[in-house]
Amino acid sequence: MADSETSRTLHAISRRKKCPANHTPENLPYQIDRRNLLPVAAELLSARLAESGAARRESGPTPVRELWPQWYARQRHCVRATRLRKRLAAEMLKEAGGTPVADIERRTQVEAETPAQTRAEFRERRKLWRQADQRLGYSAAAALEQELAEQAGVLARVMLIMRPSSFIEVTAKLHCLIVTHDPGLKLEDPPWPELRTMLKDLIRIAGARSAKASARLMEARTKPSGTFTST
Repeated sequence: MADSETSRTLHAISRRKKCPANHTPENLPYQIDRRNLLPVAAELLSARLAESGAARRESGPTPVRELWPQWYARQRHCVRATRLRKRLAAEMLKEAGGTPVADIERRTQVEAETPAQTRAEFRERRKLWRQADQRLGYSAAAALEQELAEQAGVLARVMLIMRPSSFIEVTAKLHCLIVTHDPGLKLEDPPWPELRTMLKDLIRIAGARSAKASARLMEARTKPSGTFTST
């Protein structure tokens, strides 16, 4: 029963609908700061890389424009898995209380010479945690979180050593770097404030380029193709 419930919960993480993109390349917010820098960059990159990704590529290493969507999907999936794991950990603490089972097992081994009553309390606490874990699926959620983090880490490392072939791919690499090492945008030591400023500048430039391209396309569509004259 617990396994099926856990499977449904974990499966729901990957199937959760994405929020509609409000920050399209042609509709960037007037103010970009720490509160919206990474989401705005992600939405712009999703749109621009989807356009460039449609182009046919030659055989060879996977380009940044294809790596970034794969990395970002796993990174967002990992964030949701982390939230689930923390929620389940809180529920387990309410049910079983006290020290996590891994710490209990470690202390039981280290303190083998503790009084019999203390060891009995450890065994009882460990039993309660295992029962709660079986019902809630905490271990499965923690394992999923670790697996997704490892996958996202591998993709990030590969992408960061790839040579970009366009302006938007440079922006994608910088976004990946900041999300990987400073997801909360809290680092104040150089070069992190400067890198955040650079990402904001690149977003503005990319948005302006996309807006101009859209305007040219719209003009081309509405411009008469020629004047028909009858003879």
